[in-house]
Amino acid sequence: MKEIATSIYTFSKLRDNGCLYVDKTSYIYRLLQDKGGQFFCARPRRFGKSLAVSTIEAIFRGRRELFEGLYLTGTDYDWPVHPVIHIDFGRYDNSTVELMESGLQRALRYTAEEYGISAEGGSAADMLDDIIRKLYKKYDCGVVLLIDEYDKPIIGHVEDAGDAEIFRAALESFYQTIKGSEALLRFVFLTGVTKFAKVSIFSKLNNLTDISMHEDYATMFGYTQAELEENFAEHLEEVVREGRRDRWNRVMDRAGLLSELKNWYDGFCFAVGCESVYNPVSIGKFFYNKAKFRNYWFETGTPTFLMKLMTYKNMMLTDVVGASLTDESLATFNLAELADPRVQPLRVMQLMLQTGYLTLDREDMQGGMSYYRLRFPNGEVRSSFETGLLTAYNQDTDPYAYVFELGRAAGTGDTEQMMELLREFFAGLSYDIQVKQEKYYQSIVYTIFRMCGMEMQAEVTTNIGRIDGVLDTEQHLYIIEFKLDKTAAEAVRQIDVQKYAEKYLRPAQAKGQTVHALGINFSYEAGIRNITDWQEKVLMEQGL
Repeated sequence: MKEIATSIYTFSKLRDNGCLYVDKTSYIYRLLQDKGGQFFCARPRRFGKSLAVSTIEAIFRGRRELFEGLYLTGTDYDWPVHPVIHIDFGRYDNSTVELMESGLQRALRYTAEEYGISAEGGSAADMLDDIIRKLYKKYDCGVVLLIDEYDKPIIGHVEDAGDAEIFRAALESFYQTIKGSEALLRFVFLTGVTKFAKVSIFSKLNNLTDISMHEDYATMFGYTQAELEENFAEHLEEVVREGRRDRWNRVMDRAGLLSELKNWYDGFCFAVGCESVYNPVSIGKFFYNKAKFRNYWFETGTPTFLMKLMTYKNMMLTDVVGASLTDESLATFNLAELADPRVQPLRVMQLMLQTGYLTLDREDMQGGMSYYRLRFPNGEVRSSFETGLLTAYNQDTDPYAYVFELGRAAGTGDTEQMMELLREFFAGLSYDIQVKQEKYYQSIVYTIFRMCGMEMQAEVTTNIGRIDGVLDTEQHLYIIEFKLDKTAAEAVRQIDVQKYAEKYLRPAQAKGQTVHALGINFSYEAGIRNITDWQEKVLMEQGL
């Protein structure tokens, strides 16, 4: 059984050490057929981009011995050797433009020394141009240019419009070199998190072929279902043999294990109508950690700026569920706009798609325009987002301890404790991010219960009205109505008059649930801004 490496991103090191490698060389072979190809692909963090770049480097360095048994060795590819320039912005100190420039120049000098040439020029852009020309002349063949995490310097400074502009200007001249050296380049491949647009801060890259949403490359990164079952077959068998348990403490057979893996880590879709893929890092960490279902996405780091944007724009989970973007909006994404305090919620949705918190669901047509419907990829990502968002709204609350206590209270019908915990959470909200809207408080409660892993629906329509919220636990069902600066009694009365519970009584009786009508009133008055009163009416006792 091959070892699973969760911290190795160099192809040669994986192969030399006999570690598990899921063969993606068929996609690279397709790219290689373009004799002057210049490509770009955006994928979320920790999705195997660096490994792909390292694999391409090994190919152009003629390391055929590393590819024995892989798809590429069975093709007509003749393994010509080309000089390779590999730039990885993730390796440099990007805290200032000066340090980034220094890191780039140092990397270019190392490359020049490797090939026995000098790297001349007063800037990294000039040095890159000089090296490309000298390598082309020395080896009498096209140069291969590989750039990983092309957008990291901007992403790291996108909160400050001034810094973002400084980095934009510095990088623009650097990337302009690629366009000017086209005749001397055999192959160019860039990766990043964000998909650039021709009118964006990276406009000088508009000569690249963007394969980010191309159906031929939708599964180039990540693992398909077939790849998971084939490459991890022995590891799957070991998990079943050891009698590992799922989240309900049930011993899993193979079908149960695959189902749980799919719910937790599958679901990323990068082209409409194409197969979804698993996050490779999450899968690797799952097996490495003895088949423990954990939120590995959250462990790898949550983009704090995304969460800050959400709180700044007073956006909640309800704003994200069912979101959609047009084809045109994707083509105009501009990282620099995120530093503008007037940034529109649309840009936040774009950023969520680019960073992997949302993924493509389906394509709809309306008024002759194409819309991409978005969704959370899987339970792991949704949980990461909910936890990160609540932490951004209330930094004094330990989300995991809070989830346990609130989940226990709701699940056992301890409404008084549940309301006390909600009060505690709202007491920790910053004064300057609260909004005088009923929907604002409703959305936070919705997000809290979703983060607890409970089934919570918002804005549920009936034949004569709209229910603010329905919280469904194993033994208790809550029909919830929110009010702002009114009374909880008025909220419960609305549930009665509008007969909100009517459609839930029969199913709840069959499940043995207790049905609660719960009215919650918030006050926006200065010095309060919390739940002022709540009222509960039990509509049906458990099992009756």
